[in-house]
Order: sequence, then structure tokens, then C-alpha cells
Amino acid sequence: MSAASPLPRRPTGPLRIGEFEVQPASNELRGPAGTIRLRPLLMEVLLRLAAEPGAVVARERLIEDVWPRRMVNDEVLSRAIAELRTALGDDPRQPRYVETLPKAGYRLVAAVEPGGDGRSPARRRWLPALAASVVLGSAATVALLVTRTDPAAGLADQLAAAQPFTADLQLELGPRFSPDGSRVAFALGEGDEARVVVQPARGGARRLVGQAGAAHLSPVFFPDGRRLALWRGRGGECEIVEHDLDSGAERRLLDCELRPRPRFDLSPDGSRLVVSATAPGRVGLVIVDVASGARRALTTAKAGGDDDVDPRFSPDGARVAFFRGTASHRRLWTVAADDPAGARQASALEGLCYGAAWLGPRGPLLVASDWLGFRALTLLDLGTGEARLLGARGARYPDVSAAGDVAWESAVYRADLWLVDALQEGASPRLLWPSTRYTNMPAFSPDGARLAFVSNRDGFEALYVAPLSGEPARLPLPQAYRYIRPKWSPDGRSLYAVRIPVGRRPAAPQAVRIGLADARLEALEVLGAAVTAVIPSDDGRWLYAGVPEGEAMRILRAPADGSAPPERLPLPPVAEFHLGGANLVFTRPGERGATRCRLDGGACEPVAVALDDSLRFDWVVAGDALYYPTTAGGRRQLERFDLARGQVAWRRDFAPTATGLAVAASPDGSRLAVSRAEKPAIDLMIARAPRPFAGREE
Repeated sequence: MSAASPLPRRPTGPLRIGEFEVQPASNELRGPAGTIRLRPLLMEVLLRLAAEPGAVVARERLIEDVWPRRMVNDEVLSRAIAELRTALGDDPRQPRYVETLPKAGYRLVAAVEPGGDGRSPARRRWLPALAASVVLGSAATVALLVTRTDPAAGLADQLAAAQPFTADLQLELGPRFSPDGSRVAFALGEGDEARVVVQPARGGARRLVGQAGAAHLSPVFFPDGRRLALWRGRGGECEIVEHDLDSGAERRLLDCELRPRPRFDLSPDGSRLVVSATAPGRVGLVIVDVASGARRALTTAKAGGDDDVDPRFSPDGARVAFFRGTASHRRLWTVAADDPAGARQASALEGLCYGAAWLGPRGPLLVASDWLGFRALTLLDLGTGEARLLGARGARYPDVSAAGDVAWESAVYRADLWLVDALQEGASPRLLWPSTRYTNMPAFSPDGARLAFVSNRDGFEALYVAPLSGEPARLPLPQAYRYIRPKWSPDGRSLYAVRIPVGRRPAAPQAVRIGLADARLEALEVLGAAVTAVIPSDDGRWLYAGVPEGEAMRILRAPADGSAPPERLPLPPVAEFHLGGANLVFTRPGERGATRCRLDGGACEPVAVALDDSLRFDWVVAGDALYYPTTAGGRRQLERFDLARGQVAWRRDFAPTATGLAVAASPDGSRLAVSRAEKPAIDLMIARAPRPFAGREE
């Protein structure tokens, strides 16, 4: 189809596509699972494909028809197609709706027919009309271009047109706009050395702040735009200082007594700091008066590794948003800046989180997280707790200017699995299936010949199985869920895992069993509505499940054949547990060491190992041994503790460094699978807000 050929007739009324009733006027898909509201851009992509059902629509033509007069690239289209597939519950490898034809385009393969209630929808253009900018907030006015039908759509389109702001070889971290939006301050460096850069938002010469030999991080402008608050660390010491950009003069605002973490915030009026302060065993938020240095606690995180981190003041300074939880399991909370007792959870969505920015004094919040399947920017409604995917894949730590520009860190993480000979000290590890993405949560098969693992190597977090000498294969499971914590059945024919629904509203994780021959998936409803871990016993008779209780878990046991309901084991709440041979080993929140229980009903006994909340997900049991990372002589090592003998058997220098469950041992203990993170690549991106305009044709 040439660029000059006529545009196919676009469906204007209700229609049926496969299992879905499509309502173009309201941007809704009504299907077996309920009503899904698409952002208008995705509805336009779907309707453009439905204009020629069964025909291949070239990528260039699809971009031209849906994004007229806009400079977008193939990546924008690919993201839109991926998001549309997620809404439809479609699998690109076995498509029921949208088929990809490499180097050709896309084809709608589902049946299309007229449908709905027959009422005429409101007249709409091919490209949804854009409304004028909506102003949110007071102290920090934020102008966002939105559509009349969906306030998030204009912001999503804005993010899709983002451009690199900087592309230095070093890491670029923590962008923050000046009060008038004309400049961006950020940290540039890596390791123990970084300087602050102040750079015009729309081009111009940059200036550097800070001396060599120290880490200068997290710059935040004071209201006058002439001073910065920044975190400085050198030789194990730290401080937060006020830096005058004109004179270079500095004043200490906070010393290192509280061990403040680098990600902090300054109130919009410049009178208060909010910092994540480290206390023994936990991290809570502290308010610091800038003038006097007086301090008061704002939050106190619960024991068990649940830190309160990444605080951000609302535009009016009345509230603070922050994340509570462990490194890989955080939720967003808010608290009134003058009412510590009023802290409340803003959403039950949980996962890896990387900062948030307010879009008004009452929200919504622009959140960087993997809540909806992969790390990106989402829009969180504080009233409903509902999150909506906007885009900017790979985003961390966003900020929004008074003019509506959005800046963020664009980070690419890499972690690979390595195979380690556990019996031969000094043996060279072997790299398994390298990719440019993140791979962790390994689990050996009962015969030690295969690994199951979790990876986003194909773009979406999924389960994979691979022989140690072959190539990995992704299990063809519905992408409406994330699948984590795989464990093999004793016969090697199935995997047990926890699946987490991917959607705007939170839903409970559930235990599932997956047949490897046919990918048949069975929900293990007998274990309950919310399960955070499921592990079969080595003899295959029992399933042990962790069910949430506050920030910990209770351990249940049920027959694997489902012949009886689960029973709760007479054990205290645990932070994490693993099975190996005849052993059940668990750790407790806020406590050091572990506890070993015999599965045959024997007594439980303490295990003197160097496990605490900081290593909550970094250990595993295989047979009569426990494996975990430790630090000795300044080096991170992997340690094997012999449970039968009650002593350390050996240490190896090749320790896991990835986030989450990052080590597995073969049943005989001869081989280890270790997930190790590589240096990330982090650049800054900026999405400039369209300026207000008038006279647009409807």
C-alpha cells in the first residue's frame, strides 16, 4: 500500500473483535474478564488494523495513519503494539489477535463483525483531538497536555516522543528541575566519585559542582533557584549541604549521624528536608529543619527489612510520598508532613520501585516501577490506588517541571546466570545464555541437568527452562501475569511458581503448577487466595506455601494431590524459607541467623549463619547445605554451611550480586547457578510538554 493510497474506511460504531466488544466512543473493550479502558492511541491502532482485518498493514503505513504529522519511530509503535496485546491478553508467539510479520507489518487475525448496542458514537477524528493544557497544583504548577476523554493519554504521548537529554559515558543520576523549569541538575559519575551538573533544559553550557574524590548526589534546587541541597559522601562519611551556585559557598544541613541515604527531598518552600535515616535494623523518614537543624521522626519502618525510602514532598509541602518494603518488594505510601500517625498505604501494588513525582498536591503520582509487568512510568491515582501504564520503559526517578516537561533516568540493567563448580575451588565459572536483560531466580531440576529461571530477555518478564548445554525456551504462558520463584516437581515434569496479575488494580499472588510438556497451568486454589511462595517436598507428597501475614509469611503445608486442606505449621512468622532434603530452614524478620526444622517432625534448632534482613532473598538450601553470600576481608563471597555438621564447609569468591533470589544449588551440591549483575547503563531522558495552542480543528 503506497503512501498516496486512500485510507481504509475506519470502523466508527461498536464492533466485535474476537472475544471483545469494542466501543470506540468510550475507548472500552468489554470481554470475558470485564471492561478494559484503552488509552485513545491504542484504540486508534486497534481500529486501524480492524479497518483491514486479515490484511498486513505495513509499519510505515500504521505510523503514518495513527501518528500523522508526528516524528515517531518504530520503537514507539512496538511499545503500542505490546501494550495493546497485554490489554487483549494476546501472546505474540501464538497470536489470537495481532500477528507480527517480520519486516512487513502487523495483521489483525481475529474475526471482526459489527456489534454493540447500535447507538451512534460521538463523532471523532482519526487522531483524537487534544484539549488545552490542564493546570495541576499550586506551589509547583504542572501543565499537562491531555485528551478530553482521558487525562493520561496526552502524557503518554508526550513520553513516547521523549529524547535523550544527555549521553555521557558515566552514569547520569537523579534529574531535578529548577523552580522555573529552565535548568536541570543531576549527578554525573560512578563508583565513589560523582559531581553535580547544572544544565539548561533546552540547550546551553553546563556547569559542574563539587570537588573530585567524593560522591555528590541527589541535587535539589531551593525555591530561589540559586542554591542547591545535595548529598556528599567520602571515605565512609556523609553529609547534606547547601551549595550557593553563584559564590560556591556551602553550609552543612545534616551530618552523617543518622546515616542519611542519598535520595532525599527539600520542601517546596525550602524550609525542611526529608531523609531516609538508617537506624539499627531499619530505615525510617526524618524531617530536618533547614534553619535550626532540629530533627523529628516522620515514619518508623517495621522490622524485617522494610525500609522507608525515596521520599518526595507534595507541591504544597503538606504530604510526603515514599516507598516501604524490601529492595524487590516495595509499595507506595503517603504521610502528612506534620502528622506522623497518618501514614497510609496508597496502593497494594508491589514490586521494584524507583522514585515518584507529584502531579498536584493531591496527586496523581508519576511512579517508576515494574508494577505492570516491566519497569516504566505509571500514573497512580491516590484516591483509588489504580495504576495506569504510561510508557518510558526503563525509567527511574522521574521529575516534572513547572512547564510540564518530564525528565528521568533511563536505565538498562543486565544480570546473567553463571554455572559454578562447587566442588573444585578456583574453577572458572561458565556464563550461561548471556543477554542484555535481567535474569535471576534460578532453580535446578531434580537431576541437575536443567535450570528454570526468570528473565525479561524477550522484553516481558517470563519463565524459561533450559538444559545446561542447550538454549533456553520461554514457557508460553499468558502475559496477563508475571511468574516468579520457580521450583521443580520431584519428577521434573512440572514447575511450581507464584503468578502475579498484571493490571491497574492490585490482586493477590497465587500458587500455580505448570506442566512442561504442554504448558498446562493449574491454579492451586487449595493453598488459598494469596500465596507468596510454594515449594514441593523432595518426595513429592507435600506442598509448603508461604502466605502473607503483615510484612512476613506463615508457612502452610498441604498434600500435593489436593486431597486435604492445608494446615498451618506451628512456626512463627518468617521472612523467607527454603526446603532441602529433610530440612526446612527459615529466617525471621529483624533477627540474625536462621532456624532449621526437620520435616520428619523433629525439633527445630538455631543455625549460626550470617543471615539478616539485608540478605532476605539471597540464600537457598539444597540437601543438607545452606548457601548464602557473606563478606570477608572486604570481599563478597559465597559460603556453604553444612547443616548436619553445623559448620562452614567452604567459601568461594564468586558470589551473587543480582537483586532477588540469585543463587541455586543442584540437589547433589556439585554445581551452583549464580546470578550476577553487570554495570548498568543510565542516561537521562526528557519529554517536553507541548505548549498551549488554540484553533485546533475538531
